[in-house]
Amino acid sequence: MTYRIDDLEVPAESPFRHDALDRKPLVEFLSSLIKRLNGPFVMALDSPWGTGKTTLVRMLMADLQGKGFQCTYFNAWKVDYVTDPLVALVSSIDRIDLGTEEAGSNFKSHLKTVKKVTTLVAKRGLMAATKALTFGALDIKEEYETVSSELASDTVGDIVDAFNQESELLDKFRAELEAAVAQLPAAGKEPNLVFFIDELDRCRPTFAIELLERIKHLFDIPNIVFVLSIDKQQLEASTAAVYGTTINAPEYLRRFIDLEYGIPAAHSKRYTETLIERFGLEPVFAERTGSTTAYDRSNFIDFFTLLANAVGLSLRARERCITRLRVVMDQTPSNHYLDPILVALLIVLRSNKPDLFTRVISGEAPAETVMEYLASLPNGDEFKTGRPGLVIHAYLMAADRNHDRVQKHETQLREDAENEKLPEDKRRYAAELLEMKRHVNGGMRMGISLAPVAAKIDLAAMVKD
Repeated sequence: MTYRIDDLEVPAESPFRHDALDRKPLVEFLSSLIKRLNGPFVMALDSPWGTGKTTLVRMLMADLQGKGFQCTYFNAWKVDYVTDPLVALVSSIDRIDLGTEEAGSNFKSHLKTVKKVTTLVAKRGLMAATKALTFGALDIKEEYETVSSELASDTVGDIVDAFNQESELLDKFRAELEAAVAQLPAAGKEPNLVFFIDELDRCRPTFAIELLERIKHLFDIPNIVFVLSIDKQQLEASTAAVYGTTINAPEYLRRFIDLEYGIPAAHSKRYTETLIERFGLEPVFAERTGSTTAYDRSNFIDFFTLLANAVGLSLRARERCITRLRVVMDQTPSNHYLDPILVALLIVLRSNKPDLFTRVISGEAPAETVMEYLASLPNGDEFKTGRPGLVIHAYLMAADRNHDRVQKHETQLREDAENEKLPEDKRRYAAELLEMKRHVNGGMRMGISLAPVAAKIDLAAMVKD
């Protein structure tokens, strides 16, 4: 049984083979943009957590590598225990192998000096010197007071000498790194060295900001391009955590980022289908061949995608939802009713609106409450008068164990359907809802119950993601 799936495979020879979000046009656009740059340049790909940034970055990296670019991937979150992010950055460069030819040898030779300087920088706590170079980005008054106090001491000469030495080290670092990067064309590569920095917004605030400062002041050299994968709101919060809430975080970050690109939201039915496949649910659905179960797969996919889009579920949240579907289906024999439309609704509510989920399954909230919530969503037009709304509304009414409440609702609907004083669309909706309710309760079906489905979903919630 599959309750957790691995990261999506991005084959180097075919980066878009598993592109379920139709990211290929975006990746090709970004790739062509990077090709036209000559660096130094910092690009930020902005999107909230769980929206597929890492997969997008891996596709972009594979596409660029296929076009002759030397790339290096750096997961900032995995190394934010390091005191100085410069060490981790240089380590990612150290893994580059251009081959044994002269260009590769020269690259390693220059990089050897870069590594030596990095060691000295790390040992001597050079962050203070780096911050001195960003004087305008810091609290000028505070820095001035610090410098003034040092002027009164006998160590001012030592401080100046140390700063000069450290500045020389930084100049040496940049010169040797530039010389190393200059070897790329001789090795048959494109001139740009492309750094991919992922998960920056999940790092310790101090590490994230120090990494940006390092990039700006030590990697600001020709033919180096940085692609940052970020949630800008989270990164702004990190900035405020380091420098205080009075800082203009968006303006501060503009000092380090040349171009921001907001990744469009992905609302793809194909992504739901891909998750169904990756969780091993295709053969499970294939077993449901009865007259009342044959369309369970298509009904679930259609309604889950619609609901997930409406409430704005992230890709990661959708993945967790399919984990719960997996548990539900494992507990439901192939010849039993699955009620995929209700399962889709309850899974989404359990993920997005747990309080409403609890009220629905307890019988406290009637069908109208759920429909009012869905209709209030920014993307909820389909639930006002559209057919999907009718279907969900009818299923909720059919599953409501409060028969008196349902009867009163049906009586009101009949009155609305016959009331010529009401607008035509409202009369039509009432009549169609009554007909849909009869259809849902038709045939040999004795009734629909939310309780068993809800119990399975709650069981699924106990499964660790």
